[in-house]
Amino acid sequence: MSEREERDVSVVGRGAHVEGSLVSTGSLWIAGRMTGEISVEGQVTVAPDSEVQADIKAGSINLAGRVNGNLTAPGSVELPAQSQVKGDVRARSVSVQGAVEGNVVAEQKVELGPGARLQGDITCTALVVAEGAVFRGRSIMAQRPSP
Repeated sequence: MSEREERDVSVVGRGAHVEGSLVSTGSLWIAGRMTGEISVEGQVTVAPDSEVQADIKAGSINLAGRVNGNLTAPGSVELPAQSQVKGDVRARSVSVQGAVEGNVVAEQKVELGPGARLQGDITCTALVVAEGAVFRGRSIMAQRPSP
């Protein structure tokens, strides 16, 4: 995170429930619940036990909670073991350790870790599937996926 992004962080704290559109030139940390739409220039971090029902557009996304909505980032999307996503994911690169129900499109690499569960199609230039990952769908290897 850049120095500016470290200073400009909006927080949806534990126990808070925000409804509506959230737009920020900084970053966003969600530890509570968010319903609506999220558009952030920096990083969006969704803490474990958090719930988001929104499409998220951000520079990069690190999601440890549950999201019902699409994820879009020109940077990376990181989905650790406890993450759950119901929606499509589009980014430069995507790392999945948790569960995704939706299609994944990456300009570069998609990595499915040992505990990953993905139900949907993957379009990327490089695909890494670890032993133990579960993938139900098609993989489409393209020189550069279309947006």
